[in-house]
Amino acid sequence: MNSAELREAFLRFFEERGHTRVDSAPLVPKRDPTILFNVAGMVQFKPLWAGLVEPLPYTRAVSVQKCLRLEDLDVVGSDATHDTFFEMLGNFSFGDYQKEEAIRWAWEFIIQVMKLPAERLWVSVHETDEEAASIWRDVVGVPKERVVYLGDEHNFWEPAGGRGACGPCSEIFWDLKWEKGNCGPGPGEDDSEARYTEIWNLVFPQFDQQEDGSRPLLKYRGVDTGAGLERMVLAAQDVETVFHTDLFYPLMQAAADTLKVKISPETWEFLAITADHVRAATFVIAEGVRPSNTKQGYVIRRVLRRAIGALYLLGIQESLLYKLSGHVIEQMRHVYPELEERREQVALMIKGEEERFLKTLEAGMRLFADAAAAGKISGEDAFKLHDTHGFPIDLTKWLAKHKGIEVDLEGFEKAMEGQRKKSRKKMDITGGVTLKATDTYESSEFVGYNETEVKTKIVSMLYNEKSKEIHIQLEKSPFYAEAGGQIGDTGKIIGENFEIEVFNTDYNQAGVQVIHGKFVKGKPPKDLKGKKVKAIVDLTRRMEIERAHTATHLLHAALRAVLGEHVKQEGSLVEPGRLRFDFYHPSPMTAEEIAEVEKQVYAWIIANHEAKPDEMSREEAEKLGALAFFGEKYGEEVRVLQIRDKNTEELISAELCGGTHLDRTGDIGMFIITSETGVAAGIRRIEALTGQRAWKEIKNGREVISELAQLVGTERDKLVKRVEELKSTLSAETKAREQLARRYVESLAEGVLKNSQKIDDVEFVTGRVEGISRDELRLLADSLKSRRERIVGLLAAPDKNRLAVLCFSSKSTSKDYPAGEILKKVASRFKGGGGGSATLAEASIAETSLDDLTSTFLEIVKTRREGN
Repeated sequence: MNSAELREAFLRFFEERGHTRVDSAPLVPKRDPTILFNVAGMVQFKPLWAGLVEPLPYTRAVSVQKCLRLEDLDVVGSDATHDTFFEMLGNFSFGDYQKEEAIRWAWEFIIQVMKLPAERLWVSVHETDEEAASIWRDVVGVPKERVVYLGDEHNFWEPAGGRGACGPCSEIFWDLKWEKGNCGPGPGEDDSEARYTEIWNLVFPQFDQQEDGSRPLLKYRGVDTGAGLERMVLAAQDVETVFHTDLFYPLMQAAADTLKVKISPETWEFLAITADHVRAATFVIAEGVRPSNTKQGYVIRRVLRRAIGALYLLGIQESLLYKLSGHVIEQMRHVYPELEERREQVALMIKGEEERFLKTLEAGMRLFADAAAAGKISGEDAFKLHDTHGFPIDLTKWLAKHKGIEVDLEGFEKAMEGQRKKSRKKMDITGGVTLKATDTYESSEFVGYNETEVKTKIVSMLYNEKSKEIHIQLEKSPFYAEAGGQIGDTGKIIGENFEIEVFNTDYNQAGVQVIHGKFVKGKPPKDLKGKKVKAIVDLTRRMEIERAHTATHLLHAALRAVLGEHVKQEGSLVEPGRLRFDFYHPSPMTAEEIAEVEKQVYAWIIANHEAKPDEMSREEAEKLGALAFFGEKYGEEVRVLQIRDKNTEELISAELCGGTHLDRTGDIGMFIITSETGVAAGIRRIEALTGQRAWKEIKNGREVISELAQLVGTERDKLVKRVEELKSTLSAETKAREQLARRYVESLAEGVLKNSQKIDDVEFVTGRVEGISRDELRLLADSLKSRRERIVGLLAAPDKNRLAVLCFSSKSTSKDYPAGEILKKVASRFKGGGGGSATLAEASIAETSLDDLTSTFLEIVKTRREGN
């Protein structure tokens, strides 16, 4: 049975028993902040067991869930059963059937559908769960000696993310090393040979674990089972490891072909790591995650860099992993069609990460080799590898394992904590001051969507004597705090006998809005807590910001309309009258595409459509098709900005956005794109101006054109033609000058050769030439090499108060007389420095005579000749 057949057979088996087939939830959970990735099939069903969804959409469900776990990353590739990305087969009951049906159906599927031999199977139950044990023995018929009782560590399922459904479980094991007559001791506390691998876990959720550790009973108790597809296929195909299955072996073979190596015991671990890690990266990146230094992005960076390190040990130091993502997509797209939609982006992201890490890998490997010479990688060296060379600790540990040495993980964590403390200090409010939680009653009420001037009071404050800055929290605040790419508001706060100029508004680490300012009237009082004030936003500045922000939404919509719906926001910055927008697109935009995008944005501005913000649930926003962006935090209630065509009501743009916006697109005024550049593999950046800043840019451009026209003696509308004429004239004159220079250089070459010295079959020349440039000095060297097959020379020309010196060596002499090495020695004698290749090198030295240069040059080449 192959993997595709087994996956479908599992779904069909439980559908026939009244289960609803449910699609896999995203690998990156949308509404579960307790985990970075889905780690089990039950995660998407947690609200159902807890009774948070009424009525239940179904009481029985079956799914195949995309999962990612890194707890056992250290052994992936070197053992039989661990991988990072896997598919979890699962059947679930919400207040419906209980243990007996779950156990009976699991055994029926394994024995009758998969046709596994019962003599190679074992089961375990929780040490207190006699009910499950009796079902296995008396109902299913498993011999009592094959039913093992284990404690909490093995047979109590903790909730994913620390909160939610949990309970005792029963596991089914496959004997990897079974031989007739040798059934072994069975799974237990000591399975040192890793003989028994769990292939199916039947969890019986009974409790709803809370943050404080308490466990009230679930509203709907039932069944949560999980069978890793990869291990089930291992058993079905009766192979040694998951990497021998049809899920991995074809990828390993593709990796071997791409890397031009053979699958062998020597390359097995390297190829297994490569196949597994590229598979994981492909699925994660396809969900919009970019390799980075935080959260999900750092997880995938760790995985990819571990694979790049493995390839380095195979002697491969070029980006090749990205080519394998296509093989993953070909294999899995029939099950997960979203992979095909992101094919190009996945490859570009992986390639970009490879290229970034390869830049520092060589230096990092040298540091690792030096550190390993001591017999143990110190915490300090492990931290330096991480901090300076981008080595995740997983990679350092794996490299150390291959050297047979250990890593001081405690020392590494100590160094990391030191760095985190420094980072936290830097993240404090200006001057090292931060509002304390004890000073803050609750988050400020933001009223700035509808009001820009309010009467309110100060609930917290800190005054920094050193910087003379004050940091305030208001009860009600009209100031928008920097978030979602939009910069914070400025303005003023006026109180009795004082006035504060607000220069920024942001959030501190606790997520509390903080207003930063300086006193412009009155003396700083010791405590303003409780004082009544008037808070006034700089409305002119706010309007310019709103022009840029609403234009950003139109730009995004225009990019998707012109380039395609693969375009996805990757970052943004919104300032007064200026925006920067990063987005996924595999190639630079053409001039025509940029013009088309600009034209479309302008059309929407001129049409003066309404820009309407609405509060709604996340679920409603998703149904609407509102765009949300990876990396942004959204609650269950979200703010969606909709822009619709005023004539047709057709949706132009809908995005989750907490920023401030104009009421109508026409208020943007002017819009111009000023640049389109690349910032990373597959990530493009557009910068644009709006409103007054766009007008000033156009005005300045017109003035420059007028000045240029005047400068070249023509009218504005004839400027391009005049410039082309001047360019053509300049080109002709440049060619004529180059021909004169070449003729002059040819005559110089003849003079230099008259003073050559021949030693054996090599001609050595020196020459000092007045009044020529470095470029012409290179032309002279080329001329001399073209005239003699075996020649080595040293040429000099005055360059300000020093000498420009060039050493050359023909291809046939460069091995015995490398120009770079000879010139370094010459330059060191005359207070100079430089370098180059074996055939051409350049330097700058102190002023000296040709005789001194010649004697030094000949001395050095004679020494090399004698050494050869």
